[in-house]
Amino acid sequence: MELVDAIAFIREYKRVNSHADKAAVQQVFIKRFALTRARSVWVGNGYAMRFSEARTRSFSNTVLSLSALQAHDARPFVVAVIRERTVDFLLANTTFLKKISHSSHELRTDNIKGSFNGSDIMVVYEGVQNSPENFDHLFAQHLAFTWEENVELLVEATNAIVARDNRFRPSHDQREVLLAAPERAAAALVEPAFQAIEAELQARVERHRAAILEAARVDNVNLRGNTIEQLLTAGINAHELGDLERDLGGGRLLVIDIKTKLLDRASAPKAYNVDKMLSLLARPGSVLAFLMIGVNIQAGTVSARLLPVLENALLAATGIRHHWAGRSSRGVTQLSGRFERASDPNYQPSVDVARAREFLEQLLAL
Repeated sequence: MELVDAIAFIREYKRVNSHADKAAVQQVFIKRFALTRARSVWVGNGYAMRFSEARTRSFSNTVLSLSALQAHDARPFVVAVIRERTVDFLLANTTFLKKISHSSHELRTDNIKGSFNGSDIMVVYEGVQNSPENFDHLFAQHLAFTWEENVELLVEATNAIVARDNRFRPSHDQREVLLAAPERAAAALVEPAFQAIEAELQARVERHRAAILEAARVDNVNLRGNTIEQLLTAGINAHELGDLERDLGGGRLLVIDIKTKLLDRASAPKAYNVDKMLSLLARPGSVLAFLMIGVNIQAGTVSARLLPVLENALLAATGIRHHWAGRSSRGVTQLSGRFERASDPNYQPSVDVARAREFLEQLLAL
């Protein structure tokens, strides 16, 4: 909320004092809010801000070094661009950087070098404008990815380093099996074996309800997810496509990935690596499912549903992270939007086979 207030305050000051430059705006901002200075960055309650100035339509100024950004990447990092009569605000966490421009020739995942310019910040991310009214949504998207993951992508984009080729290239037979996955998912939903596994996992979630509620209070989304996974997998974090495996009988394999949705706040968990998902579903008898855990901290409630990833509600919430797809892999997907119903005990799941097959064909075409 302080970030919202800070943006509103700066906008209003600039409206009344249209000729105020960067120094003037920054000075009144510092006086108004309780801030900590970290070199050229001002750190407030739950956010960090860097002031810059642009007298033309373009914004090419050097903003910050990548190493300095690391200290602020777990909170919204906002660049306030003071223009002649207005102020623009851009979210500049690593997720929203195209590349590193300045002095970056030595940039590697284990050697954080270089700075980014204003022109390196995306003004549109996955079809969403990078502007204050969308910061909550955008930052939830950012939190699903680690610093290390984003730096790896920036290294590749900056230095044209070709990453290891991880693209799944199915044979004709594998493609046929893969495109039959929607039928397998629809059939699994109504099978007693699948329903028995869901009941078993729901009982496990209920046994750990208090611990899950406590873990949900952790701000770091990756630490939060790992903690909840460990509770439900006896302390094992697989960090593979799935966290659990179950036999559905008849040589069929159910792979289960645990996903947590905080029902009382914005969250957008990472879904799956596209190539790994396609590779799994190209195996005869395979079904990939999410154990969707819905947590409402304020109400003290925890719910769980086991749903195939091609289920309608999940499919509607699955977005492809297009920006990084197509380099050495098809990229990853992410759950976003309002998909709370996917963890509702009263929700009646279903699979639209034609729509799910179209989605798989779309992934194959990436």
